Amino acid sequence: MKKFISIILLLFCYTILFADISDTDLRKKIAQMIITGFNGTEITQDNPVYDDIINGNISGVILFSKDVKKIKAKEKDTTKNIKSPKQLKKLIKQIKDLSPSKMFISIDEEGGQISRLSSSTGFNTETLSHKELGEKNDTELTYKQAKKIAKTLNSLGINVNFAPCVDLAVNKESPIIYKKGRSFSDNPQTAAKHAQAYIQAHNKYNILTVAKHFPGHGSAIGDSHNGFTDVSSTWEKKELEPYITLNKKFLLNAVMVAHVYNKNLDKYYPASMSGKMITRVLKQAIGFKGIVFSDDMQMKAISDNFSLEESIITAINAGNDVLIFGNNLEYDKDIAKKFNDIVFNAVKDGRILQDRIEDAYNKITATKSFLK
Repeated sequence: MKKFISIILLLFCYTILFADISDTDLRKKIAQMIITGFNGTEITQDNPVYDDIINGNISGVILFSKDVKKIKAKEKDTTKNIKSPKQLKKLIKQIKDLSPSKMFISIDEEGGQISRLSSSTGFNTETLSHKELGEKNDTELTYKQAKKIAKTLNSLGINVNFAPCVDLAVNKESPIIYKKGRSFSDNPQTAAKHAQAYIQAHNKYNILTVAKHFPGHGSAIGDSHNGFTDVSSTWEKKELEPYITLNKKFLLNAVMVAHVYNKNLDKYYPASMSGKMITRVLKQAIGFKGIVFSDDMQMKAISDNFSLEESIITAINAGNDVLIFGNNLEYDKDIAKKFNDIVFNAVKDGRILQDRIEDAYNKITATKSFLK
């Protein structure tokens, strides 16, 4: 009888242990699906991101030169993460040394106006904008300019660049795309040709490029940073063509999805939360097999219209593999924990299928194996 009881207790303990391991493994995989921003030019133990890094709670970080809140408060020093090449290289090394696994170290370094590494802080990455490169229409020049960026990123330890923009210059009044020089052309083949040169230059230095903003932000009148952005009456099907062309050439390494709403494509959700756009169009129709990144989930187009829980669960079910929380438009030191809890509970109660987590995790780990 005692032997029987011992066996029952052993089986009970094994079941509990197995369940704990299973849950731990699930949380570990969920953690690979979030990139966060953080405050500071170094990682001290009192910085909330320190624990997230050492405990493997995040897949990576996104770096910013300026802190939006400091700018709005009109503070004299608006630095967020980047002060100088030496400081940034040290910060990135610190992050990599602290992390138990390979991290996505990401940045938006498109060129032109969209640069986090400015000459004012000692960097030598000033390049022509996408618009200027498209107007010159010299792909060798585009390659050289992109190579200048990629070489710098590689030297610093950055391995993900949220670029190039393959948005078409459909709307010349677009405040966030055309007026900031972020489109190579209104011609999809010209845009794809220059994006190809840009991507190839980054490939040379093992920098993951993330083409954006799917399915096209160039027709938008508004800016999704600031609020709901409806492209229902302006979006054109040709805005998909650069993605199709790059994917056929095996150069679409990763894709970022925009928070643009088009009622003709999805009546309920913006592209970043739309299974019709991400799964049906990008993954199935276009045939894209790589990582899908959301645009910053703290942009007002999302945060003003959806709860954190709804936006996360819907975005993952739609087909996003990595969600970005820049912690710059707003700051939430607990965002990684909130994200993990929301996704974990949603998997447990069936609102997210575990296969969706496994699919994302496998793509993420496979991609990271090729990065520095």
